[in-house]
Amino acid sequence: MRKQNSIIRILILVFAVLIALEVIGGGIYLFSASKKLKAITLQPDFTETSLEVGTQYTFSVNTKPSSASIKKATCVVDDPTSSFELSDDGKAVLTTGMNEGNVTIYVECKDIKSQVLTFSIVDSVARAQAEAAAQAEAQKEAEEAAAAAAAEAEAAAAKKYVKSVGDDVNVRSTNSTDGDVLGKAKKGEMFEKVEDVDDWTHILYKGQDGYMKTEFLTEISEEEYNEGATDTTDTEEKKDEKKDEKKTEENTEASNQTKEDAEKKAAEDAAKAAADAEKAAQEAAAAQAAAAAAQAAAGYNLLGVSMNAQEYKTVLDAVRHATANGTDAECVQYHKEHHQAGDIITILVGAGLRQQDW
Repeated sequence: MRKQNSIIRILILVFAVLIALEVIGGGIYLFSASKKLKAITLQPDFTETSLEVGTQYTFSVNTKPSSASIKKATCVVDDPTSSFELSDDGKAVLTTGMNEGNVTIYVECKDIKSQVLTFSIVDSVARAQAEAAAQAEAQKEAEEAAAAAAAEAEAAAAKKYVKSVGDDVNVRSTNSTDGDVLGKAKKGEMFEKVEDVDDWTHILYKGQDGYMKTEFLTEISEEEYNEGATDTTDTEEKKDEKKDEKKTEENTEASNQTKEDAEKKAAEDAAKAAADAEKAAQEAAAAQAAAAAAQAAAGYNLLGVSMNAQEYKTVLDAVRHATANGTDAECVQYHKEHHQAGDIITILVGAGLRQQDW
């Protein structure tokens, strides 16, 4: 009877131990499951949507559950010129490259991937310089256009005159020997010149367009034209010519008035073009000054080093000789191609603008 009771007690003890092991194992499993990584979230510690070249940006890495470890996590970035890695304080740090474009990042650990984030990378300094150069070029083109318009208007306003050096020269309706003969020009007869057309001269002849061979004409001054013909002709012929000229003046008055109106309009258009050019130049100068003021207020950043205007100029001047006295944009490019952030600090320390422990 005692032996039977002992066996029963042993069996009870064995069952109790088994139950205890199951309870302990289940607890361990539940504890491990509570610590298992289920999700990763990246939270930018900044508000910019466009990132600057050569600059560091940090992200908070949140896990679910919050106690899950991501020490063995992998930081992935698709731009070979940029870097993305975890810092000692658990932050994810993105250092942008030196090229404009897009960069995509995410964090992965134990087959758990965070959301994929994509940002655009810009070089605001280079863009501001390019915009200023474009505005200066536009201003120059506007000024040149205004000068050309003024010169054209001045040329159009200046009248030219010619005198016949041949006698009884045909005046035709077109610049061709096939043109109708409108009349004959006597030696010394003077006309207002419109333009040259090949080896013909377009003139105003008795209130209409006429053409004469250029070889039978010579240019004269306005004073000579106003004084009248100087060649010797018969008195009666001169009187007839005077009568014809008087009739011509009466017939051509309307035509001359139209030309004067056209010249006046050309002068007004030239003045308007000059005013528009001056306004464009003022607007371009204002935009350039605003861009410079905005840049000075925002500070400067090169290879991830933030600087004020004096420090930025000192850094660019340090390599200007290497760019053959190049522009600021060329000096910036030289730094990006040949220097690192530590070199920038060294230049500033050497110039006495920063302390050595920076």
